This record gives sequence, C-alpha cells and structure tokens, in this order.
Amino acid sequence: MKEMRLREADGSSASVGLLVSILVRYPEVCTISYMPESRALDFSFMVSRRVEEDEIRAFKEKALASIQVYLSLLRAQGEPVLEITGSYVGDITQIQLTRDVATLTADEISMLIGLILAGFSDNLITDRSEDLEEEDLVVQEEFIANLLADLKESVQDKKLVGFREEGRVVVFNKTA
Repeated sequence: MKEMRLREADGSSASVGLLVSILVRYPEVCTISYMPESRALDFSFMVSRRVEEDEIRAFKEKALASIQVYLSLLRAQGEPVLEITGSYVGDITQIQLTRDVATLTADEISMLIGLILAGFSDNLITDRSEDLEEEDLVVQEEFIANLLADLKESVQDKKLVGFREEGRVVVFNKTA
C-alpha cells in the first residue's frame, strides 16, 4: 500500500480523505483539487501527446451525454456542471475535468475515469501500482462514496490539492 500523508488538514478530514482515496484508487488522476467557492472537484490527467481542441470538445460532449444518461437513470435532481479543458506543455497535454460535488456520485467518478481511459489509454500517463488488490479497490470505492456523501452535507471552506510525490499521496491546504 502506498504511504499516505495528510498536510494541514485541520477540520477537513472527510474532504482530505476523499482526495486521498481518489488518488489511491485511480492512478490515472494526476492531481485533484477541491474548490470550496464553486463546491467542485477538479481532476487533472496527463496525456503524452498533443490532444487537439476538437478531440477535447468531442470528449466533453461524450462525457456530458454519459453523465446526463447516468443521472437520468438515477432520477437525480439538478443539472450537472462539467468543464473540460486542455493545456499544453510541449507535446504533453493536461486535461482538466471540473465536476460539481452536488450531483457527483462515486460511480460517476468511476465512469469518468473509464471514459478517460477509453479516450486516451495508449497515451495516458498513470502512476499504476500493483500494490492494490481487487478487494482493496472495492473498499476504496466504498470509502469514496461515503466521503463524497459527507462532503455534500458539510461546509468546507479550505481549498485542498492532492497529488502524488515519489510514490506517496500528498494533500495540502492551498491558501491564496
């Protein structure tokens, strides 16, 4: 199991735990942030090639359609907020996916990761580890579901950022 460290987490254990669990469960996620002002999670993925704007636009349309179908099957209330953008550093593309917490579910996170894998699998930069067994993955998914429910019901005022550093998951409070 990877070493996990919590930095400056005072009073925000559910949201810190959520970010840690998502990073441990989904090695495809490069960074994840919780933005309290918009009550949204911001996922970052790295692709080892230049992903053009039309490909990002097509991916966004597919992701939004998938989310809408999923939420309609759940008979969920509310309109999902989904923003997907791309930025470039040489031939590497960073894909940012921002999703509101109010309508987000743990199963949807799994679905979005699946869509990212399907769209960019050959070029997706991951921190894949053989440390987690199938049973651990299921536990992480349940943990994510519970922590996401807690985050929906609580007021969190700290902007948190989580990322991987030398085989560890690090989460910290990002102040202005």
